[in-house]
Amino acid sequence: MTSQTSSTSIEIDSAIEQRSLNLAKWANLFMAVAGVTAAWASRSDALLVDGLYSGVNFFAAIIAVQVGRSIARAPDRRRPFGYDADEAIYITFRSLTLLGIIVFASFNSVEKILVYLGGGSVPELILGPIAIYALVMVAICAFLAFWHHRSWKRTGKQSEILKTESRAAIVDGVLSAGAGLALVLTPFLRETPLANLIPIADAIVVLIMAAFIIHQPLMTFRDAFGEIAGYSTSAPHYKTARRIVQEIASGARYTVTDIAATKLGRSFFIVAYLDPGRKVTSADVDALNKSLGTKAREHFANVRTEIIITGQPRLGGKP
Repeated sequence: MTSQTSSTSIEIDSAIEQRSLNLAKWANLFMAVAGVTAAWASRSDALLVDGLYSGVNFFAAIIAVQVGRSIARAPDRRRPFGYDADEAIYITFRSLTLLGIIVFASFNSVEKILVYLGGGSVPELILGPIAIYALVMVAICAFLAFWHHRSWKRTGKQSEILKTESRAAIVDGVLSAGAGLALVLTPFLRETPLANLIPIADAIVVLIMAAFIIHQPLMTFRDAFGEIAGYSTSAPHYKTARRIVQEIASGARYTVTDIAATKLGRSFFIVAYLDPGRKVTSADVDALNKSLGTKAREHFANVRTEIIITGQPRLGGKP
């Protein structure tokens, strides 16, 4: 692949990503306004949480557009290793913001339940707007999840931003569906032993929703933070990188002393520590690194490679 072809491919992928994020931006703004409005009309904290979640997605989409443009930039004097970290940083803080909303909503719901159990009064839900809101939101979220996933596949499944946004749309849709269904069904509890729970059904739904969705931002935060911290890439990716390095080194009669492979955003970085066992020139090493990069790009769309000539394992162990 020539540098011109590679540059053109990056520009096309970036354009696809930007269109998908721009669509998500306006869709999430509509859902945020609808969620807050429906929450006010129905007195439902569950719909307020859903609306706030969409609001976070709206502001996240604005930032994601800028991040998408940033990571498409080539390395320069200011950022000699490129802008790949921006994607991981964005996902880390986005996850923290979502966790903050979930925790805030959970505390409010617990407080509402405690007030009710203590003999206090809580506002009665107005169910009319809830069903309409839920149906519209689920339809929009299903479309966004499909659109982001489609864009993610068109860009070679490399964009962590699109992958995250697709998952966020699914979670948002489940939130809307769950909140709408649970709240609309609460009147059917009137003639059951659970009738006493009707006044706090909204708070209970919020806690159930929080328990359901908290796993997603927690795992996303863990993965993105690990990338920023420089953790080794996942075991399957590491095994692939090791196999590539060993294959290239074997063909050139080099000994592999160590391997390091990391992932940052959508880009991988593979460092091969090799012992040639003989005198080699810089041209020999450059040619070998070029072969390593070509081979690596058959498995990793965005990858940088480096070769370090050394006779000792980096950490004193086996590669």
